[in-house]
Amino acid sequence: MRSVLLVDNRGLFKEMARAVTRRTDCRVITAGNGTDALAIARREKPDLIFLDAEMEGMNGVDVCRVLKADKQFAHCPIVLAGGGEKERQEGKRAGADAFLPTGFAEEEFFETLRRHLNVFARDAARSAVTWSITFWRDGLQHEGTIRDLSRGGFFVRTPVEQPIGARLEISFQTPVDNPVRWVVGEAIVVRLGRVPDKGLGCRFFQLSTTSKVNLEECLRLLAPELAVT
Repeated sequence: MRSVLLVDNRGLFKEMARAVTRRTDCRVITAGNGTDALAIARREKPDLIFLDAEMEGMNGVDVCRVLKADKQFAHCPIVLAGGGEKERQEGKRAGADAFLPTGFAEEEFFETLRRHLNVFARDAARSAVTWSITFWRDGLQHEGTIRDLSRGGFFVRTPVEQPIGARLEISFQTPVDNPVRWVVGEAIVVRLGRVPDKGLGCRFFQLSTTSKVNLEECLRLLAPELAVT
């Protein structure tokens, strides 16, 4: 399970901590000041760290500077949130990998999470379906059965093993309308299903405009509540 460390002492990430737990499979770790953040980071070794740039005492820039000087965190993405141009420039010099503006929106936060971890928010509404899908990786073709489908992704039952983060080319027909329509594009593996539910949880990564239209129409016919209003 991926882990995310959120560090602030003024409630900046309070709602985000709840949202990460609700919308992803990530483990959330929190710290209330810079000193604790360093100790927790070294103990827990998170996969991604968000820091409040304007914390009192040891601020996010200071924490970032110390962590990036440590070899074990050289490749751990660190995101600074809040502050102005001064903090941004200091953050760049400290080695920060990304920045969130003051008053950032939840989707800005999750886009940063996705970009650095290839972790995607779960869609609450999914339609239970069962039909065939063909997917390819590294020139090899595989078959599977879609178990459920949403606007954001799907779960495919398959004995084929793929690593989390693998990018797949995908193709499947939508059998619920006439004429049959195709959804063709790319998806990323974000979850591994184990026996007896062996398969791959995938998130759509790139779909053509036509495929997006076909997917939306398919979802509308399968479950009207999933369609865009």
